[in-house]
Amino acid sequence: MGVMMRHMKNAWKEIKLLVLDFDGVLTDGFVYVDQDGRESVRCSRRDGLGVGMLAERGIKTVVISKEQNGVVATRCQKLSIECFSGIDDKLGLLKKILDEKKIDPSDVCYVGDDVTDVDCIRHAGIGVAVADAVPSAKGAADLVTRAKGGDHAVREVCDLIIG
Repeated sequence: MGVMMRHMKNAWKEIKLLVLDFDGVLTDGFVYVDQDGRESVRCSRRDGLGVGMLAERGIKTVVISKEQNGVVATRCQKLSIECFSGIDDKLGLLKKILDEKKIDPSDVCYVGDDVTDVDCIRHAGIGVAVADAVPSAKGAADLVTRAKGGDHAVREVCDLIIG
């Protein structure tokens, strides 16, 4: 095991907060629109179970999403996680959340997939990009998941945090 891997292994144990983007992380990044204009998304139940297992261990999860559709809040409510949607300045909000919760950025894992996540990925103690993330997100990340967004990538991260 290399120096970076040892460092990462220890860092996972220190995580107090998991912060997720929504579209492309908890979903596959696609939106389904019916003839009446109603939108729906596909999410992984395994991701939900992973978030629940973190909660049982006292590790909170928060979603910060640029998307304004109510599907974000609905899914987060079902998972019993805090949700912020319609956010343009994700890094500003992340810093505010950490300040309010008195959590050091080094104790945070942020998972994203697109250019709007890059600053948060860099700010977190462990920055993660999902397998199908854009190149700039992957380049900023400490880890790129094996799984794509919406295809159990969050569960992969939860399992690493749990150890």
